[in-house]
Amino acid sequence: MKKLIRYWNQNRLKIIITVIIIVFIIILIQVINSILKNVNVVENINNGQIIDTSKPTESVITGEKLPEEKVNTNVELIKQFVDYGNKKQYENAYNLLTEDCKNQFYGTLDLFISKYCNNVFATEKTYDLELWYNTSNTYTYRITYIENNILATGNVSSNNNIEDYITIVEEANGNKLSINGFLGKSNINKKKEQEGIELTINERFVYRDFEEYSISIKNNTDKTILLSEGIDSNDICLLDSNNVEYASKLNEIPLINLELSPGMQKTFNISFYKMYNPYRTIEKICFKNIIMDKESFEIDKTNATKMNINIDI
Repeated sequence: MKKLIRYWNQNRLKIIITVIIIVFIIILIQVINSILKNVNVVENINNGQIIDTSKPTESVITGEKLPEEKVNTNVELIKQFVDYGNKKQYENAYNLLTEDCKNQFYGTLDLFISKYCNNVFATEKTYDLELWYNTSNTYTYRITYIENNILATGNVSSNNNIEDYITIVEEANGNKLSINGFLGKSNINKKKEQEGIELTINERFVYRDFEEYSISIKNNTDKTILLSEGIDSNDICLLDSNNVEYASKLNEIPLINLELSPGMQKTFNISFYKMYNPYRTIEKICFKNIIMDKESFEIDKTNATKMNINIDI
């Protein structure tokens, strides 16, 4: 022990300098490795080709390839959006969004800045792209925003990356972007009347991990009705072309919205647990447990009159 203490006293400065150098080298290696992982152009060691991960040419889901011209057009639009964000030119970025996306999330420029830009573009970002789906003149990409100034921040953790899904929509006035995992809106306007109940499916809002529908209901009977007891999420569900059901997020609907007194009409939105898949076509919305007389149901649940209504969409 005395020898160690003597050695430390005699070589203290050299030891400290050596430790500092080792720590610096370790940090430098980590920074370099992180930069190499996050750059947009990486080398394919197997064949010596250069793969530009900012220009994905085929879907990671289906393997379908895009023409080079379409690839260039799409990635240039996304690059422009990110460039505007990095340069704090938020109004220009906002103008690249579809009207449906604005209406759904960012009704004003200030909302877009506070809800999206202040989070994503708080610091300068590079990005990585993956093409997921391309159907009906729409192209959905997964974008990973990556911290650009690693050396300045000293933070090399991938936990700081921000993931989003961007969909390019071909509109009459040119290509626009839908962000925040929102793929788009479609008007349905399908109506069905059955035994005094009018159901109208107004609009569909498609997100990457769920679908949302605007529904109007009118009770033309002389009894108070319940669309569901509010217990079983499959009471209201989607049905696709393969007869697969997708349950509703019934727990998100206030129970009062499920009750309609005689002559009452309501419009509200209801969401369903359906991941986006262009090859799974939704054909119907099913109401499988409509209680036709609330008062009788509360007295005798076993003999209550119930009805099913399916609406083609």
